Amino acid sequence: MEELLAEVERLRAENAHLQSELTRRKQKPGRKRFPMSRTLALLLIVVGCSAAVFAPVAVWARRSFLETDNFVKIAAPLSADRTVANALSNEVASRLFVQLQMRQRATEALQEALPDKLDFMAELIAQSLQTLTQKVTFEIITSQQFQTAWDKILRFAHSNAVRLIRSDGSLSVRENGDVVLDTRDLMTNVRSRLAGSGMRFLQLVPIPARAGDVVLFTSSQLGTLKASLDILDTLNWLLPLLALVAFTAAVFVHRDRRRILMWICVAIAAAMLISMMLLNIAERELLEEVRNPNNISAVRVIWDRMTGNLVSAEKIILALGIAGALAFAVAGPYAWASWTRRKAGRFLPFQVKRQLSE
Repeated sequence: MEELLAEVERLRAENAHLQSELTRRKQKPGRKRFPMSRTLALLLIVVGCSAAVFAPVAVWARRSFLETDNFVKIAAPLSADRTVANALSNEVASRLFVQLQMRQRATEALQEALPDKLDFMAELIAQSLQTLTQKVTFEIITSQQFQTAWDKILRFAHSNAVRLIRSDGSLSVRENGDVVLDTRDLMTNVRSRLAGSGMRFLQLVPIPARAGDVVLFTSSQLGTLKASLDILDTLNWLLPLLALVAFTAAVFVHRDRRRILMWICVAIAAAMLISMMLLNIAERELLEEVRNPNNISAVRVIWDRMTGNLVSAEKIILALGIAGALAFAVAGPYAWASWTRRKAGRFLPFQVKRQLSE
């Protein structure tokens, strides 16, 4: 009997030891907390948020302005927009009138054709020719033939300009080093249409060699553009990587991962809001630089078209940041979060309810 009692006591002691060992192994070992982990995590979130403000802009700028296919896809359809086409036709008509001295030539031609008593009408008729020229130019710009040609012109000019800035290609530039977009073919087309409309005196009027030159950038700007391009190439990958590394490091530094993930989502949403605010400021600054008030609407259309993809992407990231912050907040130990989980559990399947209760 004494041996049996001793054996029972031994088994009880062994069972108690095994239970304590099992309990100890089930408990998750606490992570070692870094000194000043909250401050370091906050600093990392600030760094990541700062990088996230400009990261979408850097990626968008490189893809939109330095990749020819993307640039042409965005910019080519702009000439079909009525507001942009109207501003462009006004510019071309004004240049054509100045370069060809059309008002003076039209007045002289009409004075010769009209009787002496009606020669006073020559000036009035000549004034209306600019409106006709603008109308004809608008019809040409919005035609399908021009759209096809414009796509090719933009693709050629953009690809060669980028290669010129990168110094890995050749482009014929003016002797002073300026890089220009030649619109003389468009002006020639407009002149032919006007001559066919009755103004035959324009058939023999030559268009100056550089009448349609639109300066893209001057030789003095090449060095600045190349340096800016190198910076943009670096920021394109550096800013997203910096934001990712900073946010990831904050998660590992902080003890409460749920809370730090919630604040990271808040920081991402705030970064997108700041970025969109900066875009609005840049748009206002750009519009203030427009010298001709009649072109403000066209510039606004071009800006909206160029930044449309960027704004859409930032809105999506903003929505994801807000959704993530709310999700991590609802998963927290707050009283309102527990109430929300209980209310949401009524509409969830049984398996999900059990997981929430556990």
